Amino acid sequence: MAKGITVVIAGYYGFGNLGDEAIRFALLQSLKQYHTVKSIVLTANPQARNEISRKNPIRILWALRHSSALLFGGGGLLQNRTSNRSLFYYLSLILLARIARRPVYLIGQGIGPILGKVAQVATRLTLGQVHHIDCRDQESFSYLDSLGLNGTQGSDLFFLLPPSPHHSRLTQGPPRIVLSLKGLPRKRQAGFIEQAVHLLKELHAQRRVSCVFLPFFPKEDLALARAISNECGFSCQVLSALGVDQAERVILSASFLVSSRLHPLEFALRMGTPMFAIPEDPKIERFVHEVHSCDGPCIPCGSFPSVEETCLLLDYPPAPDSLRKTYRRLHEDRKQTFKLLLDGLCSSLTGKDV
Repeated sequence: MAKGITVVIAGYYGFGNLGDEAIRFALLQSLKQYHTVKSIVLTANPQARNEISRKNPIRILWALRHSSALLFGGGGLLQNRTSNRSLFYYLSLILLARIARRPVYLIGQGIGPILGKVAQVATRLTLGQVHHIDCRDQESFSYLDSLGLNGTQGSDLFFLLPPSPHHSRLTQGPPRIVLSLKGLPRKRQAGFIEQAVHLLKELHAQRRVSCVFLPFFPKEDLALARAISNECGFSCQVLSALGVDQAERVILSASFLVSSRLHPLEFALRMGTPMFAIPEDPKIERFVHEVHSCDGPCIPCGSFPSVEETCLLLDYPPAPDSLRKTYRRLHEDRKQTFKLLLDGLCSSLTGKDV
């Protein structure tokens, strides 16, 4: 491979969201295979020597001037459903890179929705300056097309992680339910908490099930986990501030995962852990469809599992090997498309074949 390539990597890193940290980990592990590619990571919480603050435009511009390219590494960065400020931050990064005359590559991106004419026009004009856009799902690819822009369809960068080395799950003793639930608006919390408490009380009474809450983004999810736990009337674990490896072990130990966030479901697929998906976000339904389209097992998906559904899944779970086999397919596809993208990136930056 060519010598001396440095990429600046941007994403929603350093905020304590385990899903985004898992994406960062998967991306950096994959980049290690390209021994002469070095990375500078923009993060809210710089810790390592190759990390800089995402809030420091002078340092960012310096990093771009001393790098070969800007790379957006996964996540749903280009949308304003959560906030306009986040969308315009990432668009500004692209413009900074172009000011520094550096190419921009978007990999494993969720794109849209983008609401409002001004935001849509700004997004279309800015993305028109990007060298390559790799979308993580069909809907993002279609949305990009609706903006009149070209791209390719890939998948979530989490699938760059190799299949789990664990061949058996840690499920000794009574059944263990792990819940990774996305925080909800106040007006929706009461009904959701009531459903969750009813399920967990019944399962505890019937099966002596133990419950563990695993907030993947504690800033948003921890309050809901504590509210449900406090109403259950029996002891539940509420875990927070875990790293990616620790979260993996918790999901590996589960008899059953209930999640309204995408990445715990992807962890479960990799671990071979049975799961129930709550589609709080369209990307969860896309994940369920993606698994099924790879000849994987049908993942139950709905507003909340009933006691009967959960007992059935505890008694007759999908074979762990069928889940892991599906993960291996997704991993091989993502690995291949990532290699093509990186080979093309390196070739275009150096003018040589990789």
